Formats: sequence, C-alpha cells, structure tokens
Amino acid sequence: MRSRSHSARFIKLGITLERIAPGKPQQNGRHERFHLTMLPMAKEPAADRTAQGQAFEAFRRSYNEERPHEALAMDTPAQHYRPSRRAMPRTPPEPDYPDEAAVRRVRHNGEIKWNGGFVYVSQTLAGEAVAAAETEDGEWMLSFHAHPLGIIDTRRMKLVRRSAAPTKPLGAATDA
Repeated sequence: MRSRSHSARFIKLGITLERIAPGKPQQNGRHERFHLTMLPMAKEPAADRTAQGQAFEAFRRSYNEERPHEALAMDTPAQHYRPSRRAMPRTPPEPDYPDEAAVRRVRHNGEIKWNGGFVYVSQTLAGEAVAAAETEDGEWMLSFHAHPLGIIDTRRMKLVRRSAAPTKPLGAATDA
C-alpha cells in the first residue's frame, strides 16, 4: 500500500519537515503573511472547481510573474527561479533502516504490532515501514526514514510524541 500523505512523500525524498509550536503562527510569519495575500480569493470563491482552478492559476501567474516583491529588490520570483538540476525519482526510495532496528509495517488502521500488543502510530503511514531503535536509556524511538515519530511507552502501549529533540538511538553518530 502506498502512502497518501504529502508529508510522508517529502520524508521519503529526504526533505526535513519543520513544525511550529501549536498556537504560535509568528514562528512561520512568511507563510501566515501569504494567507493574507490569498484572503480575497477565499472570501469570494469561484462558482465551480474549474473556475476556482482558473482563478488560482491567474493568482499564481500574477504573484510569481508580474507582482514585484520587496524581498527580491522589487523583482518577481520568476526572475530568480532556476529549475533544480536533480531529477525527481520515479518512485520515492524505500527506507534503509539499520539491521538492529525493529522494523514494523503500519497496519491499515495506523497501528503497529509491538510486544504482543498494538501501538497507534498514524493512519497517514498505513502500509509504510517504520523502525524502532533502542536508545541509550533503554527506550524505543520510532522513526519513519530519518524522521523521528516518538518514543514507544511500553507500559501504556502508546507512542509518546516529544517536542524536544529525541534521545539518540544506540549506535548513532555522535558530534565530536
């Protein structure tokens, strides 16, 4: 089964996701400011999907090709855009987990089987392989590719998502 999530696809392609703290839109000011730019379109949606698609395309063309941007010395984004020289893979790469990791496939309901029970991970990752690696302090850190998902609480059979940096798995490279 293939993942339906853009986030999962980004992670598979090696793109690091960055999260902001809940209720802290100021941590993502550029994105939030863009919402204000698009607000008039949201207030007056087009009559149908085709018309809305055409309205978005007109907005995209204006925003990127006609409207000067102060942050770009009054140039347009199109004047600075250069296509990537890297080719997009036909299919995203599969994870390369360490041999000592406990690899589990996420079930259709978002759970993995763990020590005779089930731990909910995410339905977004249904069909994907995740890996649990034991940390230096004996906890099990669950990850999807290089993206940490949380620590498996073996007493409550629950995935605990941590906002702080996760503990280092055994055998992980250390900063010297």
